[in-house]
Amino acid sequence: MIRGSKALATGLVAGGVALGVAAARAEDVPLSPHHGDARIGPEWPDRHGLRGRRVAGEMASLDAYARPGFDPGAVHPDVRALYERTSEFEMALSATWHRPFRLGARLASRWTSRIEQLNLPAPGDDSKRVTSDLFALAPAAASEDPRDDPRLWVRTTADGEGVFVALYASHVADGERVVNVAVPLPGASLATVLRMNQYGTGVELTTDAPDGGLYLHTDAGAFRLPASQRFRVTPADDSEAPAPPETDTPFDADVFADQRIRLCGLPLVTIRYAAART
Repeated sequence: MIRGSKALATGLVAGGVALGVAAARAEDVPLSPHHGDARIGPEWPDRHGLRGRRVAGEMASLDAYARPGFDPGAVHPDVRALYERTSEFEMALSATWHRPFRLGARLASRWTSRIEQLNLPAPGDDSKRVTSDLFALAPAAASEDPRDDPRLWVRTTADGEGVFVALYASHVADGERVVNVAVPLPGASLATVLRMNQYGTGVELTTDAPDGGLYLHTDAGAFRLPASQRFRVTPADDSEAPAPPETDTPFDADVFADQRIRLCGLPLVTIRYAAART
């Protein structure tokens, strides 16, 4: 009994220390204050007065990320257009869930489908095709956001089902501009901070960056999660292009991308994208 009590106390102390470290690592990172409610979906921005004027892309210009080691001028025009004129593209995506997370992903997909957020294909499900609507954040909402140039990106299927709603922005960390994305969840938001790197004629975004990582932002505070992320985006005909998504019908893509997420050091999910100008 005494040994059990000591083990419990040790576990609680260790958990408290880990939580404190996670909170400390998030303390100085600017994160979006806009949290979700019970359901997200494409109407969430309107329910909270967040939708401003329509914009073309998730960012105004890739040039904002120029630095030694990243030359926006070397990025292929199709990849650049995907960032600066995002609304011109239709996308197909598929998801590969890795063990030991496959069962959890199947159960979680029921919830993500219901709230219409992070609504990825479950293990064994078909790919999805999505279109994009992009908007500046309404002025009042933007003034509350500590990040630079926050923009809404709403992705839906042809029948209007919400797949992904996020607030894209950036901030400067250690003299370098980094991407800062917030995904609203019920009572919270999930944020990702990424560095823009060269990848052939495309780009690579990675959480190996100043302030880089995934963060859970709640009313009780923000915490860095034991997770990492990496995107690679290339023109479709690039020899280094990621594998395309598995789709039921042909998709004549201009750009391929993949997104790899790891949790506690283990591969969680690989999401493959194909994007084509409409």
